[in-house]
Amino acid sequence: MIKITEFPGKKGKYFFGSVKVGERGQIVIPLKAREVFGIEAKDEVYIAGELNKGLGLAKSLDIDIKELEKHEHYFGTAKVGERGQIVIPQEAREIFKINSGDLILIFGDIKKGIAFTKATKLKNFAIKLFQSFLGGFEDIQENNRGDFNEEE
Repeated sequence: MIKITEFPGKKGKYFFGSVKVGERGQIVIPLKAREVFGIEAKDEVYIAGELNKGLGLAKSLDIDIKELEKHEHYFGTAKVGERGQIVIPQEAREIFKINSGDLILIFGDIKKGIAFTKATKLKNFAIKLFQSFLGGFEDIQENNRGDFNEEE
């Protein structure tokens, strides 16, 4: 199995890896993401999101607040802790059905900020994609036994 911890893409787009959600909704922003976006302990980050896209973080100095507030949901700010942690607001966790132990994928776009979504959302998309093009995910799993990890 391949684990990707940092995958720089085209035009300032990144995949920073995945983190698990803590009991109180806390996640750790990966170190490389904090470095790329200049996020430090005690910084305030804005949190907004859309159900079909996931949640996003933006550093307060780098965004237009009016643009951020146009998102389907706007949750205000969170303070970054010493170890790069933020707490996802309770309302956001309820709306986006994020629970303790959920695996969260973290992406970044230099112009837009950091985005995160539940891994199951991407997994469900991939299953539908495989089903529509290749006749079903089960066939793919059978042909690649051992290549898939259900927890990831």
